[in-house]
Amino acid sequence: MKKYVMIDTRMREVEKEKLRSIGYELIELKRAHNVYEEISSHVDIFCTKIKDHVILEKSVYHEITSKIGGSNIYLGQAVLQEKYPLDIPFNVCNVGNFAIHNFHYTDQKVLAIIERLGIEKINISQGYSNCSIAVIDSRSAIVTDRKIYNTLKDYDFNILYLDYIPDIKLLRGNGYSSMHGLIGGAISMIGNHIIVFGDLNKIDKGGMIREFIGSIKKDIIDFKGLDVIDYGGILEV
Repeated sequence: MKKYVMIDTRMREVEKEKLRSIGYELIELKRAHNVYEEISSHVDIFCTKIKDHVILEKSVYHEITSKIGGSNIYLGQAVLQEKYPLDIPFNVCNVGNFAIHNFHYTDQKVLAIIERLGIEKINISQGYSNCSIAVIDSRSAIVTDRKIYNTLKDYDFNILYLDYIPDIKLLRGNGYSSMHGLIGGAISMIGNHIIVFGDLNKIDKGGMIREFIGSIKKDIIDFKGLDVIDYGGILEV
């Protein structure tokens, strides 16, 4: 049975090849013009996954379903626009039996699926919720936003809080943006692997990220010598 993963089309070829080598066929999100350039092909802007239910924004839904079909893929209702918060309806983070987002702006189809599955909602003020949380397993995550950390620590989560701003890049044009990338878009869980899009050592002050992931018995895939880039994560479908 084929396994698919959705990625930002701008991903470096060495990273694409690594995903292929561990058994995935790639679905590359093309750059869209209804959001700002840095996030124009970010998976976590156009798609979300709640348990095994994948909800897609209209501009990517038909292309993706024509390639892979699937009864677990749904058309979202929100149409994304460039100005925040009109770009965040699908940026929901699912950790175990919790969904984390600013639920004032969540896509209605996503909300309906959350309710139907009995997922507990955790409301936060940060609309880029999935961008800001690197999910490591069903109860573990890494965050750099203190407000998110202060909210999640009151739940049954295993949270690593980084009290520094990691050097994560965002793409713009043929180079990097002046904006900072976010950790949830640069570190993704896929199968039993945690993939870091770049060299983990470049963002891992004191080795705390590597130690945290190791304590959860996850394999780390990273790319020695490369800058760490926020691609909006990846999503297995």
